[in-house]
Amino acid sequence: MFVRVDISSLPLGKRMAQDIYDFDGHLLISKGIVVQESHLQQLRQRGYEYVYIQEEDEVNENSLNQGIAYLTDKQLPKAFSASVEGMRQMMDKVSSRHMIKLGEVEECIDLVYDHVLQTNNVLKHLQDLRNKDEYTLQHSVSVGILSIKIGQSLGLDADKLKNLGIAGLLHDIGKSMISLDIINKPGPLDDKEFKEIKKHPVYGYQIVNEIKLEDQDIPQAVLQHHEHQDGNGYPLGIRGDRINSFARIIAVADVFDALTSDRAYRPRMPLLQAVDIIIKSSCGQLDPLASRRLLSYVLDITTGEKVILSTGEEATVILKNEVDPARPLVRIGDNFLDLKTNRDVFIKDFAR
Repeated sequence: MFVRVDISSLPLGKRMAQDIYDFDGHLLISKGIVVQESHLQQLRQRGYEYVYIQEEDEVNENSLNQGIAYLTDKQLPKAFSASVEGMRQMMDKVSSRHMIKLGEVEECIDLVYDHVLQTNNVLKHLQDLRNKDEYTLQHSVSVGILSIKIGQSLGLDADKLKNLGIAGLLHDIGKSMISLDIINKPGPLDDKEFKEIKKHPVYGYQIVNEIKLEDQDIPQAVLQHHEHQDGNGYPLGIRGDRINSFARIIAVADVFDALTSDRAYRPRMPLLQAVDIIIKSSCGQLDPLASRRLLSYVLDITTGEKVILSTGEEATVILKNEVDPARPLVRIGDNFLDLKTNRDVFIKDFAR
């Protein structure tokens, strides 16, 4: 197990959990080394803000934590599939003009909630589990999961975090009131179809309002998740801080998941390229803070991961690039490749 620690509060005597490299790709501090004052000076001089250190707990407790992490990795795919099935049942009920109950919604989020909190890299699982033929259902669960991760990084308390997950799960419930011919159309929508699809936040708000949820952020988030920071969204055309805080987080998760999912009319986009688009969209469409939190999360979990390059080679991400997220420093065998300067190569996916 390891924890993230700010350089300003990094205690001496702890062991590094990852190799640290300088901007030229040279090894600066090795994984497992005990932190000394000289290491802190090196990190400060090179502008590092935080590092990951090993937790030096008792052996039994450490082994237990590792076991929990292993079980979570094994259980999350099953929990995801069960939650997707729960969404299917709820959307079928709405399509048949039946009300859904609070207990059904809570069970759907409870299936995945604890696993999401305990799993560091949920994106790897989501990439493995997606199937373009089940897009609408899987997208709903994925947005709930991603919203929880963004909310977790924003420091939301447990009650708010779970309610955010519920809002993410339900954000597209209004689509169950729209013709499947429009929902599953493999190409661009015409003006009439697009006008109909834009009604789904209002339909969703009406459906969720009937559940009688205590937290009114949930129906408001369902209503407002397509609003834009510049006021050019729908259905209300509101802007900035007038947009519900849950809705601003869900909008980021919604766009990111859509970009990184296979669709009938296009393949999924590589994760880091999608993050790059999210950051560019934060200049008018998406909330800047939620976008930066997603960026930080993706960059943190990608560092140290094995990835597949567009050349077909397997590489390890060594150093993240916050200015150009899709272009980190990677290592291929014993050689380093800086994707910032090698623009003809890009990261396609996590290695399996």
